Amino acid sequence: MGATRTFSDRVITQAITWPAVSACRADCGMGVGLRVDTRQIVHLHAGGEAQVWLTRPVISRMEEALLHSGRVRVEPSQDWVCVRLDSDADVALLLSLVSVAIKATAGAPAGVSRRVTATCPAARRTHLPRPLRRTSR
Repeated sequence: MGATRTFSDRVITQAITWPAVSACRADCGMGVGLRVDTRQIVHLHAGGEAQVWLTRPVISRMEEALLHSGRVRVEPSQDWVCVRLDSDADVALLLSLVSVAIKATAGAPAGVSRRVTATCPAARRTHLPRPLRRTSR
């Protein structure tokens, strides 16, 4: 009998089949990253949490839907959102957000940096709280 694949493993397996997406060590030093060219757009951390770099303008446009999902935490003044991976539906949600992150990285409007410079929020915490909700408004 083969080893059980985690939800993070499923995300990696699917995402690396997409053009220009590859797996790497997360810049934050905590888990696996997914990158487009040299830009890391996803960090998959132990314990089933993923950080996705979307940019503030994209998060602002999608904020209501992200929060309504109940599976995404939006942190104030961050370019990253957190997604809890506990089901196949969470994997599908994360893969959809990865697609959005790819487009955000490739098509950043004038004045918005295409370079991911901020550290993902998980790198600033030692404990990842559950369940994930918006931290403040």
